[in-house]
Amino acid sequence: MKSIRSRKSRRLRANRRKKRVHQPKLRQKPAKASQSRSRRMSRTDYISENVYIVLVYPKYQGNIGAVARSMWNSGLRHLIIIGNRPDDEAFARSMGGRFILENAEIYDDFASVISRFNVIAATSSTASSNEKHFRRLPLTPEKFWEEMSDQGGKIALVFGREDDGLRNEEIEKCNYFINIPGNPEYPVYNLSHAVAIILYVMFTRFNPPENIEIRAIEPDHEDLMLRNIIEVMRLTSYPEHKIRNTELLLRRLIARSRMSDREYFRMMGVIRRVKESLQRPLENESDHQRN
Repeated sequence: MKSIRSRKSRRLRANRRKKRVHQPKLRQKPAKASQSRSRRMSRTDYISENVYIVLVYPKYQGNIGAVARSMWNSGLRHLIIIGNRPDDEAFARSMGGRFILENAEIYDDFASVISRFNVIAATSSTASSNEKHFRRLPLTPEKFWEEMSDQGGKIALVFGREDDGLRNEEIEKCNYFINIPGNPEYPVYNLSHAVAIILYVMFTRFNPPENIEIRAIEPDHEDLMLRNIIEVMRLTSYPEHKIRNTELLLRRLIARSRMSDREYFRMMGVIRRVKESLQRPLENESDHQRN
Protein backbone atom coordinates (compact mmCIF):
# COMPACT_ATOMS: atom_id res chain seq x y z
CA MET A 1 0.00 0.00 0.00
CA LYS A 2 2.81 2.36 0.90
CA SER A 3 4.64 1.58 -2.34
CA ILE A 4 1.53 2.42 -4.43
CA ARG A 5 1.11 5.77 -2.63
CA SER A 6 4.79 6.57 -2.96
CA ARG A 7 4.70 5.82 -6.70
CA LYS A 8 1.64 8.11 -7.12
CA SER A 9 3.29 10.93 -5.14
CA ARG A 10 6.49 10.60 -7.23
CA ARG A 11 4.45 10.85 -10.45
CA LEU A 12 2.59 13.94 -9.16
CA ARG A 13 5.86 15.65 -8.20
CA ALA A 14 7.36 14.82 -11.64
CA ASN A 15 4.30 16.26 -13.43
CA ARG A 16 4.52 19.46 -11.40
CA ARG A 17 8.23 19.85 -12.33
CA LYS A 18 7.40 19.35 -16.04
CA LYS A 19 4.70 22.04 -15.90
CA ARG A 20 7.14 24.45 -14.26
CA VAL A 21 9.81 23.70 -16.85
CA HIS A 22 7.57 23.99 -19.92
CA GLN A 23 5.52 26.98 -18.75
CA PRO A 24 6.09 29.74 -21.32
CA LYS A 25 7.70 32.93 -20.01
CA LEU A 26 5.94 36.20 -20.66
CA ARG A 27 7.98 38.43 -22.97
CA GLN A 28 8.65 41.87 -21.56
CA LYS A 29 8.16 44.83 -23.85
CA PRO A 30 11.38 46.68 -24.72
CA ALA A 31 10.31 49.98 -23.18
CA LYS A 32 13.49 51.85 -24.02
CA ALA A 33 13.42 50.81 -27.66
CA SER A 34 9.82 51.91 -28.18
CA GLN A 35 10.53 55.16 -26.38
CA SER A 36 13.46 55.90 -28.65
CA ARG A 37 11.33 55.23 -31.74
CA SER A 38 8.71 57.69 -30.53
CA ARG A 39 11.39 60.38 -30.22
CA ARG A 40 12.91 59.92 -33.68
CA MET A 41 11.76 60.66 -37.22
CA SER A 42 13.06 59.47 -40.52
CA ARG A 43 14.87 62.09 -42.58
CA THR A 44 12.02 62.21 -45.12
CA ASP A 45 9.35 62.59 -42.42
CA TYR A 46 11.32 65.36 -40.71
CA ILE A 47 11.62 67.31 -43.96
CA SER A 48 7.94 66.78 -44.80
CA GLU A 49 6.85 67.97 -41.37
CA ASN A 50 9.15 70.97 -40.91
CA VAL A 51 10.00 72.55 -44.30
CA TYR A 52 7.40 74.88 -45.88
CA ILE A 53 7.32 76.76 -49.18
CA VAL A 54 5.88 80.30 -49.09
CA LEU A 55 5.03 82.00 -52.39
CA VAL A 56 4.54 85.76 -52.02
CA TYR A 57 2.11 87.14 -54.63
CA PRO A 58 2.96 84.70 -57.45
CA LYS A 59 1.57 85.88 -60.80
CA TYR A 60 1.54 82.83 -63.07
CA GLN A 61 -0.59 79.77 -62.38
CA GLY A 62 1.79 77.52 -64.31
CA ASN A 63 4.56 78.38 -61.86
CA ILE A 64 2.32 77.62 -58.87
CA GLY A 65 1.57 74.18 -60.28
CA ALA A 66 5.22 73.47 -61.16
CA VAL A 67 6.25 74.45 -57.60
CA ALA A 68 3.78 71.91 -56.17
CA ARG A 69 5.23 69.22 -58.45
CA SER A 70 8.82 70.00 -57.35
CA MET A 71 7.72 69.97 -53.72
CA TRP A 72 6.32 66.46 -53.99
CA ASN A 73 9.47 65.34 -55.87
CA SER A 74 11.38 66.43 -52.75
CA GLY A 75 8.95 65.04 -50.18
CA LEU A 76 7.42 68.37 -49.10
CA ARG A 77 3.68 68.83 -48.61
CA HIS A 78 3.18 72.26 -46.93
CA LEU A 79 2.56 75.19 -49.29
CA ILE A 80 1.53 78.72 -48.28
CA ILE A 81 0.45 81.19 -50.98
CA ILE A 82 0.14 84.91 -50.34
CA GLY A 83 -2.31 86.87 -52.50
CA ASN A 84 -3.34 84.29 -55.11
CA ARG A 85 -5.27 81.03 -55.44
CA PRO A 86 -4.51 77.99 -57.63
CA ASP A 87 -6.80 77.56 -60.64
CA ASP A 88 -7.24 74.84 -63.28
CA GLU A 89 -3.92 75.65 -64.98
CA ALA A 90 -2.01 75.28 -61.71
CA PHE A 91 -3.69 71.93 -61.00
CA ALA A 92 -2.89 70.70 -64.50
CA ARG A 93 0.80 71.56 -64.09
CA SER A 94 1.07 70.09 -60.59
CA MET A 95 0.87 66.43 -61.70
CA GLY A 96 1.51 64.26 -58.59
CA GLY A 97 1.55 67.38 -56.40
CA ARG A 98 -2.14 68.09 -56.93
CA PHE A 99 -2.96 67.30 -53.28
CA ILE A 100 -0.46 70.00 -52.22
CA LEU A 101 -2.49 72.65 -54.05
CA GLU A 102 -5.74 71.25 -52.64
CA ASN A 103 -4.37 71.70 -49.11
CA ALA A 104 -2.45 74.94 -49.68
CA GLU A 105 -2.94 77.70 -47.12
CA ILE A 106 -4.01 81.01 -48.67
CA TYR A 107 -3.29 84.34 -46.94
CA ASP A 108 -3.61 87.99 -47.90
CA ASP A 109 -0.59 89.20 -45.96
CA PHE A 110 2.97 87.84 -45.57
CA ALA A 111 3.39 89.26 -42.05
CA SER A 112 0.51 87.10 -40.78
CA VAL A 113 2.37 83.80 -41.34
CA ILE A 114 5.96 84.45 -40.21
CA SER A 115 5.32 84.00 -36.49
CA ARG A 116 4.90 80.24 -37.06
CA PHE A 117 8.51 79.67 -38.11
CA ASN A 118 11.90 79.54 -36.44
CA VAL A 119 13.80 80.02 -39.72
CA ILE A 120 12.42 82.34 -42.41
CA ALA A 121 14.69 82.30 -45.46
CA ALA A 122 14.18 84.94 -48.14
CA THR A 123 15.33 84.12 -51.67
CA SER A 124 16.32 86.65 -54.31
CA SER A 125 18.48 87.06 -57.39
CA THR A 126 19.60 90.48 -56.12
CA ALA A 127 22.46 90.02 -53.68
CA SER A 128 25.40 92.05 -52.40
CA SER A 129 28.92 91.39 -51.14
CA ASN A 130 29.12 94.80 -49.45
CA GLU A 131 28.96 94.45 -45.65
CA LYS A 132 27.04 97.74 -45.46
CA HIS A 133 24.20 96.14 -47.45
CA PHE A 134 23.79 93.27 -45.01
CA ARG A 135 20.07 93.03 -45.80
CA ARG A 136 21.11 91.21 -49.00
CA LEU A 137 24.29 89.46 -47.87
CA PRO A 138 23.58 85.95 -49.17
CA LEU A 139 24.18 82.33 -48.36
CA THR A 140 24.37 79.83 -51.20
CA PRO A 141 21.78 77.02 -51.05
CA GLU A 142 24.58 74.59 -50.08
CA LYS A 143 25.75 76.76 -47.18
CA PHE A 144 22.20 77.38 -45.99
CA TRP A 145 21.27 73.69 -45.80
CA GLU A 146 24.55 72.80 -44.10
CA GLU A 147 23.74 75.36 -41.38
CA MET A 148 20.21 73.99 -41.07
CA SER A 149 21.57 70.51 -40.28
CA ASP A 150 22.14 71.63 -36.67
CA GLN A 151 19.01 73.76 -36.47
CA GLY A 152 15.75 72.66 -34.89
CA GLY A 153 12.30 74.05 -35.62
CA LYS A 154 10.17 74.88 -38.64
CA ILE A 155 11.72 76.35 -41.81
CA ALA A 156 9.96 78.65 -44.30
CA LEU A 157 11.52 79.09 -47.76
CA VAL A 158 10.12 82.38 -49.08
CA PHE A 159 9.95 83.14 -52.82
CA GLY A 160 8.83 86.46 -54.28
CA ARG A 161 7.01 87.72 -57.37
CA GLU A 162 8.18 86.59 -60.79
CA ASP A 163 8.73 90.16 -62.04
CA ASP A 164 10.38 91.95 -59.09
CA GLY A 165 10.86 89.38 -56.33
CA LEU A 166 10.63 90.19 -52.64
CA ARG A 167 10.48 93.80 -51.45
CA ASN A 168 12.97 95.13 -48.89
CA GLU A 169 10.29 95.28 -46.17
CA GLU A 170 9.53 91.58 -46.77
CA ILE A 171 13.20 90.60 -46.68
CA GLU A 172 13.56 92.47 -43.39
CA LYS A 173 11.06 90.09 -41.80
CA CYS A 174 13.31 87.12 -42.68
CA ASN A 175 16.30 85.92 -40.68
CA TYR A 176 18.17 84.21 -43.55
CA PHE A 177 18.84 85.23 -47.15
CA ILE A 178 19.56 82.73 -49.97
CA ASN A 179 20.92 83.57 -53.41
CA ILE A 180 21.41 81.02 -56.21
CA PRO A 181 24.62 81.82 -58.12
CA GLY A 182 24.19 82.29 -61.86
CA ASN A 183 25.37 84.14 -64.93
CA PRO A 184 26.24 87.70 -63.77
CA GLU A 185 24.68 89.05 -66.98
CA TYR A 186 21.36 87.30 -66.30
CA PRO A 187 21.17 85.70 -62.81
CA VAL A 188 17.35 85.65 -62.56
CA TYR A 189 15.89 82.12 -62.38
CA ASN A 190 12.27 81.25 -63.11
CA LEU A 191 10.29 80.90 -59.88
CA SER A 192 9.60 77.18 -60.18
CA HIS A 193 13.20 76.51 -61.27
CA ALA A 194 14.56 78.38 -58.24
CA VAL A 195 12.34 76.29 -55.95
CA ALA A 196 13.51 73.08 -57.64
CA ILE A 197 17.21 74.02 -57.29
CA ILE A 198 16.95 74.86 -53.59
CA LEU A 199 14.95 71.70 -52.86
CA TYR A 200 17.43 69.57 -54.79
CA VAL A 201 20.26 70.97 -52.66
CA MET A 202 18.12 70.32 -49.57
CA PHE A 203 17.77 66.69 -50.55
CA THR A 204 21.52 66.26 -51.09
CA ARG A 205 22.91 68.41 -48.24
CA PHE A 206 20.34 68.62 -45.44
CA ASN A 207 20.85 66.17 -42.57
CA PRO A 208 18.30 67.18 -39.92
CA PRO A 209 18.93 66.50 -36.23
CA GLU A 210 18.10 62.90 -35.29
CA ASN A 211 16.51 63.83 -31.98
CA ILE A 212 13.32 65.73 -32.78
CA GLU A 213 13.11 67.01 -29.20
CA ILE A 214 15.88 69.50 -30.03
CA ARG A 215 14.11 72.79 -30.61
CA ALA A 216 15.14 76.35 -31.30
CA ILE A 217 13.52 79.16 -29.33
CA GLU A 218 9.94 79.99 -30.24
CA PRO A 219 9.41 82.77 -32.82
CA ASP A 220 7.40 84.76 -30.27
CA HIS A 221 10.35 84.64 -27.88
CA GLU A 222 12.65 85.90 -30.62
CA ASP A 223 10.34 88.87 -31.26
CA LEU A 224 10.08 89.62 -27.54
CA MET A 225 13.88 89.64 -27.20
CA LEU A 226 14.21 91.98 -30.17
CA ARG A 227 11.62 94.38 -28.77
CA ASN A 228 13.44 94.53 -25.44
CA ILE A 229 16.82 95.11 -27.10
CA ILE A 230 15.32 97.94 -29.18
CA GLU A 231 13.90 99.50 -26.01
CA VAL A 232 17.40 99.41 -24.49
CA MET A 233 18.81 101.02 -27.65
CA ARG A 234 16.29 103.86 -27.42
CA LEU A 235 17.04 104.37 -23.72
CA THR A 236 20.70 104.87 -24.64
CA SER A 237 19.76 107.45 -27.35
CA TYR A 238 20.79 105.11 -30.16
CA PRO A 239 20.17 106.92 -33.48
CA GLU A 240 16.58 106.27 -34.48
CA HIS A 241 17.37 106.04 -38.22
CA LYS A 242 19.76 103.14 -37.55
CA ILE A 243 17.36 101.01 -35.52
CA ARG A 244 15.59 99.40 -38.49
CA ASN A 245 18.77 97.99 -40.03
CA THR A 246 20.15 97.00 -36.63
CA GLU A 247 16.93 95.08 -35.90
CA LEU A 248 17.41 93.04 -39.08
CA LEU A 249 21.05 92.39 -38.18
CA LEU A 250 20.04 91.20 -34.69
CA ARG A 251 17.23 89.02 -36.07
CA ARG A 252 19.68 87.15 -38.29
CA LEU A 253 22.25 86.95 -35.51
CA ILE A 254 19.72 85.37 -33.13
CA ALA A 255 18.57 82.90 -35.80
CA ARG A 256 22.12 81.78 -36.55
CA SER A 257 23.06 81.47 -32.87
CA ARG A 258 20.78 78.40 -32.46
CA MET A 259 19.85 79.70 -29.03
CA SER A 260 18.20 77.21 -26.68
CA ASP A 261 15.28 78.08 -24.38
CA ARG A 262 17.59 78.08 -21.37
CA GLU A 263 20.00 80.48 -23.06
CA TYR A 264 17.08 82.66 -24.12
CA PHE A 265 15.73 83.05 -20.58
CA ARG A 266 19.23 83.77 -19.25
CA MET A 267 19.77 86.49 -21.87
CA MET A 268 16.31 87.97 -21.25
CA GLY A 269 17.18 88.27 -17.55
CA VAL A 270 20.32 90.26 -18.45
CA ILE A 271 18.44 92.50 -20.91
CA ARG A 272 15.69 93.24 -18.35
CA ARG A 273 18.26 94.22 -15.71
CA VAL A 274 19.97 96.59 -18.15
CA LYS A 275 16.62 98.09 -19.15
CA GLU A 276 15.54 98.57 -15.52
CA SER A 277 18.84 100.24 -14.59
CA LEU A 278 18.47 102.65 -17.53
CA GLN A 279 14.84 103.42 -16.72
CA ARG A 280 15.47 104.12 -13.02
CA PRO A 281 17.18 107.55 -13.44
CA LEU A 282 14.45 108.62 -15.85
CA GLU A 283 11.73 107.64 -13.37
CA ASN A 284 13.54 109.47 -10.55
CA GLU A 285 13.86 112.58 -12.71
CA SER A 286 10.18 112.42 -13.56
CA ASP A 287 9.23 112.12 -9.87
CA HIS A 288 11.52 115.04 -8.99
CA GLN A 289 9.87 117.25 -11.63
CA ARG A 290 6.39 116.45 -10.28
CA ASN A 291 7.50 117.34 -6.74
